[in-house]
Amino acid sequence: MTRLIRVLCAILAMGIGSAFAQGFTPTPEQIQQFKNMSPAQQQQMAEAAGIDLNALLGSRQSNNNQPVLTEDIQPRSATVDSKKDAETESETEDSATKKNSDPTKLPLFGRDLFASGVEAFRPATDIPVPANYVLGPGDTLVIQLYGKENIAHSLVLNREGQIQFPQIGPVTLAGLTFEKAQKVIEQIVSEQMIGIKASVTMGALRTIRIFVLGEVERPGSFTVGSLATMTNALFASGGITEVGSMRNVQLKRGGQVITSLDLYDLLLLGDTSKDSRLLPGDVIFVPPIGKTVSVTGQVKRPATYEIKKEATVNTLIQLAGGLTNNAYLPISYLVRHDSFGERTLINIDLSTPQGKQYELQDGDLLSIASKLDFVNNQVTLAGHVKRPGPRSWKPDLRFTDLIPSPRELLPNPDIDIALIQRFSLETRRVEVLLFSPTEAWQSPGSAKDPLLQGFDVVQLFNYDDKRDEQLADVVTQLEAQARFNERKKVVAISGSVRFPGVYPISEGMTTKDLIQLAGGLTESALDTNGEITRYGIDEERRRVVIHIAVNFSDEPVPIEPGDTLQVKQIPLWKQKETVEILGEVMFPGTYTILPGETLVDVLTRAGGLTPHAYPLGAVFSRQELRELEQQRLTELKDKLQSEIAARSAGLATGQEEIGVEEAEQLIKNLNSIKPLGRMVIDLPAILENSAHHDFQLEHGDTLTIPRYKPSVTVVGEVQYPTSHFYDPSLDAQTYIERSGGFKKNADEARVYIVKANGSVMQPDNSAWFRSNKGRIQPGDTIVVPLETDRVDKLTVWARATQIIYQAALGAAALKAF
Repeated sequence: MTRLIRVLCAILAMGIGSAFAQGFTPTPEQIQQFKNMSPAQQQQMAEAAGIDLNALLGSRQSNNNQPVLTEDIQPRSATVDSKKDAETESETEDSATKKNSDPTKLPLFGRDLFASGVEAFRPATDIPVPANYVLGPGDTLVIQLYGKENIAHSLVLNREGQIQFPQIGPVTLAGLTFEKAQKVIEQIVSEQMIGIKASVTMGALRTIRIFVLGEVERPGSFTVGSLATMTNALFASGGITEVGSMRNVQLKRGGQVITSLDLYDLLLLGDTSKDSRLLPGDVIFVPPIGKTVSVTGQVKRPATYEIKKEATVNTLIQLAGGLTNNAYLPISYLVRHDSFGERTLINIDLSTPQGKQYELQDGDLLSIASKLDFVNNQVTLAGHVKRPGPRSWKPDLRFTDLIPSPRELLPNPDIDIALIQRFSLETRRVEVLLFSPTEAWQSPGSAKDPLLQGFDVVQLFNYDDKRDEQLADVVTQLEAQARFNERKKVVAISGSVRFPGVYPISEGMTTKDLIQLAGGLTESALDTNGEITRYGIDEERRRVVIHIAVNFSDEPVPIEPGDTLQVKQIPLWKQKETVEILGEVMFPGTYTILPGETLVDVLTRAGGLTPHAYPLGAVFSRQELRELEQQRLTELKDKLQSEIAARSAGLATGQEEIGVEEAEQLIKNLNSIKPLGRMVIDLPAILENSAHHDFQLEHGDTLTIPRYKPSVTVVGEVQYPTSHFYDPSLDAQTYIERSGGFKKNADEARVYIVKANGSVMQPDNSAWFRSNKGRIQPGDTIVVPLETDRVDKLTVWARATQIIYQAALGAAALKAF
């Protein structure tokens, strides 16, 4: 359509002036008038305007001079532009997808034949023409003369059906077959040109004009090659519409139906015998579609099919390519509209002759059922086995037939208990059975070796994986089966068993069975004392709770659905607890402690202090405090990262910027700190008066007693943070002066001392440094803090991180004493 408008604009513009033509657009009436002209009239109009119509439209001939299929009359859908065509194609694809998923909207069989376009069925032009090809005006013959003279002539049949043969004259060939024309020319040459012979071949073929009408996408007149057939013409018209017949395509010549083409023969049988070659003026007519029936389900080509005459179910199945190997013949059905316009369902048994010969009506939908995926002669091995999976079931199959010995199991199996999940064929409900693999192997074929039924699942366990998780699906199914008069067939177990949780209950289950199913008792279990909590309903339909004491050394007690079994623990049972005594003790190492054991007790067991011990610098750490310190360090790091991110995003405008390297160093310093979990103790006071100062130890405690080292450390806002040799005559001020004195940002009023035992001493007045309380001792650390009023928040965090880092180094140094 765009090309047609361009041609019409060029032609009309020549008559109205080039200046105005630049903005000229033809009216719809002018376009329609130009379309209604014959090709000769269009060409004549173009020549009158001085325009080369072929140049504007593009060449209509291919490289081998064979005319390309073109439309001389625009189709009824040609007014849609390329964008709308693309949208229509997309909608068609979506519609086809929906039809395939909806049995009532199946695709029409054969419609996709025309999806590939006209190129798929373009007639071949590079092959020899058939001997019965009839020559006509426009055909080209290539005549090669050889013998006394060698010369080639390319001669075209004119309107009178003649060729102008040099030295011979006109020769009439129209209406002759190519084979007959060859003989005529060879005879004429041999009779009139002595000593010369002729070889005749076909050159470029003529074009013919045909019509494609009826239910096609683009009906109209088409120029096609002389070798074109009925299918070529259908492709030139865009294919058959959804309401067009694919089984009764008619070829009309001189007003009479010459033949009809059934495209199903082409699609299903590959038969092209009825695909007749076209002659000038032929009409291809596609009538409306006839009766249709649909088939879905287990056939090879589910679709809607057109039927030509009375058809049966078997005929439809053959059209659909036959049944798949998954089709279940006894169960199929036919959906049909009755005389009241309502849909009815008819059962069809395709395993009988009557079912196959059942006659179809227009609009019927046949659905072929599939076989079930359910395998009815299998049992399944699951869990801790070398080769889990399905096994073939047969009558009298027992557990030992599947697993004859423990060698079939993976390492570390539990061979005292196993479970069978059974699907009852009578009730269609899940049941559970317990048995002992060990007893089955000891007595194969006996009642200890359970008989298996079809669909059984045999679950074996180990001592590593949680069993309540493995049996969660079974528990869920059993809970779903509960009814008003039937409780959930599950029980719970807690306490000192290997795998506490909720488990399925089996017929006749006892406390012993439940304990074994939960992996057995742990080493902390009190085997003489347990308790069953049972919920019941009294006569007045009220819920009552019953507690039943159980002695596991006596006979096992039956378990009922909904029970909870508690396995009690040995009183005062605890896991082995240890502490570490390191440094200057006679026997450093790890010691196992009893509940209530104190620090002095363990120091006595360690042989006491060595002569070189410095008890004032003892470092005591506790696991609980280490975890708390780690939590606070994490919070500090997160807050620092948020501050740095805010600075990077410009959220803290007006504050001093911090460099990327410095920010990374802050985070690196924090990550390097290991929580010490230190708790301040006064070891000399504890050793001197244990009755008042001694305390009980906990699992994970660590005591490090350093060796005496006479040094004092100065850190913080001083010119040169370092350690100094201890001098009892020096005070804190002197040590600070020996470290270069205070920095500009130092907070001189808040100087404090971290004592060797971890306690902090802070001045109360100006005479604090001269008091006995504030006397410097070996191992002490003098800390000069930063004056926070002079810096912004982020700098405070940075300095705080540095001080924490230095404090951590100080703690590590204490360990090295």
